[in-house]
Amino acid sequence: MSETIYPKGLRTFKPNENAPDFVKGALIVTPSELAQFCEENKQYMSDYKGTSQLRCQILDGNDGIYISVDTWKKDEQQGKPEVDIPAPEDDLPF
Repeated sequence: MSETIYPKGLRTFKPNENAPDFVKGALIVTPSELAQFCEENKQYMSDYKGTSQLRCQILDGNDGIYISVDTWKKDEQQGKPEVDIPAPEDDLPF
């Protein structure tokens, strides 16, 4: 299992004790810290339709919801599985 990477500039908090059940927590974003984290950690950035992105996961831990960087990368040698499609037969009923 890989090391958990917490993105700087994103902070999560447990919901207020008086909050309704549908409130799962709070998120505070500090844009300058997040931008600096992204600039310093380009190895975690991915590309989607020409736009650079930081993929994160929202997880539920012992102390509530938290955010970590999604460091999973598709194995470059692992392609789509080959499927053996049988050749059509000449004696089809239609």
